[in-house]
Amino acid sequence: MLKKGLTIICLLILGLGSVFAQKSSYAWYFEGNKQLFKKNYDAAIKAYNQAIKLDENADYAWFNRGNAKFEQKLYKEARLDYNKTIQLNNEYAEAYHGRGMCKIFIGDKDGGCKDLKTAKKMEFKPSREAMNQHCQ
Repeated sequence: MLKKGLTIICLLILGLGSVFAQKSSYAWYFEGNKQLFKKNYDAAIKAYNQAIKLDENADYAWFNRGNAKFEQKLYKEARLDYNKTIQLNNEYAEAYHGRGMCKIFIGDKDGGCKDLKTAKKMEFKPSREAMNQHCQ
């Protein structure tokens, strides 16, 4: 009986640990957003790194880390973060948009325009404007 009780307690502790890790991931994500808003891109990236470390499936953290890198003109690195975002959530229109812009800025106009078209089909309005500017 004692072993069964200890097993249940251990399972509860392990379960609570993942809940706390999830909350910590969100806390790091919000810290990243605060730094991104202040244009402290390096600090934002560090915060998003922590969020991703705690929850590798945090598509929102991958996406905003890509945004911070994009703002630093690190287009190849940002594209990788947008790739991961799309891998985790293939309906993330903003990630297709961001990846499309990265591709355009690194010289892959066809690939970039294809991603912008995908985002536009998902009704992400800025993609329509970007297509008009870059895909004619």
